[in-house]
Amino acid sequence: MVLALLLACCRAPAPPVPALARPLDPVPWRYEVTSRGPELQVEARFAPGVAGEPHVDDDAAPYVRDRTTTTEGGWRVVRYRFALREAAEKRMDTETAIASGDVFVAPPSTWLVRPDVATPGSFRFHVVTAPPARFVAGTHPSPDGAPDTYEASTDTLDGSSFAAFGGFHAATIESGNARVLLSIAPHDLPLTDADVTAWVKAAVDGIAAYLGRGFPPPRTLVVVQRGTPGNPTRGVTMGDGGPAVLVRAGDGVTAATTRDDWVMTHELLHVVMPSLDNEHVWLSEGIPSYVEPIVRVRAGTLAPEKLWRDLVEGLPQGLPEAGDEGLEKTHTWGRTYWGGSLYCLAADVRIREETRNARSLDDVLRAVVASGADIEAHWDVTRFLDVGDAATGTDALHDVYREMAMAPGTVDLPALWRRLGVKVEADRVTFDDAAPLAAVRRGIGGR
Repeated sequence: MVLALLLACCRAPAPPVPALARPLDPVPWRYEVTSRGPELQVEARFAPGVAGEPHVDDDAAPYVRDRTTTTEGGWRVVRYRFALREAAEKRMDTETAIASGDVFVAPPSTWLVRPDVATPGSFRFHVVTAPPARFVAGTHPSPDGAPDTYEASTDTLDGSSFAAFGGFHAATIESGNARVLLSIAPHDLPLTDADVTAWVKAAVDGIAAYLGRGFPPPRTLVVVQRGTPGNPTRGVTMGDGGPAVLVRAGDGVTAATTRDDWVMTHELLHVVMPSLDNEHVWLSEGIPSYVEPIVRVRAGTLAPEKLWRDLVEGLPQGLPEAGDEGLEKTHTWGRTYWGGSLYCLAADVRIREETRNARSLDDVLRAVVASGADIEAHWDVTRFLDVGDAATGTDALHDVYREMAMAPGTVDLPALWRRLGVKVEADRVTFDDAAPLAAVRRGIGGR
């Protein structure tokens, strides 16, 4: 004891922790952005004490021009031009920049430099455009209500969601307390603004009805533009700092074909679910892939026969093949999308069987949404399974996860179709109401 006290007394004092000249500002990264047609003028200001070298994404770096750095009142100030049109036309990459006529879509991570060292606090940017050009971002509006100003946590800027510059048309859809903002790029788009609004509204209303509430996130941006010739309709959803969806309308799209479209509903289902890590992409994609046609069947825009035909014909692509290590480790296209859908169907059927059709995957997703989570929330898969099983009073999600995600568990699909009473022959789909799980089938798909 005496020796220990002597050693403690003789120990050299710890060196003092260097103090900042002043506390970090709660908004340590601030930006003034002026849009001048094909390029942006940016002034970035970093508070005293902010460390690291300001940078943009590697793919965007070649388009940063005339960069200068000074210090003003203790703030580091970086001024530069960003060649937005050039980036959009040369990259044509939805996660960097993409053009449609005079409308440019690019997340703030493309055109805002930020330090390569983490900084606590928020980033805020104010954008000035010259009419008739507009600007809108998925990033949340600044809480102080300043016009054309957006703000989010600094740790979301690297993965920030879409923003649009230019002569897009704007519309708003309301669902409960939520607002879905539309940015419509009219160049070569064979749809009127009313067509696009109806397309998005049908998806929003269908999801709201499925969840039994208004569309959950309070603010979502949806950008619609013409896609690349020769390609079908495609969508991408991003969520950090605020949710945004980009849908690129494919060849032959018309007002009539949008009524049969699955992409918009699929992408907006991503918006209402929490984000999972990359190793769980099979579940992130499996949920909207499985739920999307169910939403449309219940909304009356998809026939039940079509739902069940697609499952019967598509789900075999999600079965494990030789060398499979389970959904968590086998990230092929089939195992990701159809394998994730297969997990959802297997879990849905098991929940319904165990609860005599009183609970279902519907209750799982409603409980997740009721927790306040959406795409901005980053969840561990265990949390998702725990919340879902608590909502149904079963262990079905965890049990099927162990069987199919942690091991190459399979499903006897022909036997499952017989139990559900689903038969697909050539062009005909028939239902057997005497099948053991006929009530389960009706609970899922209405017939």
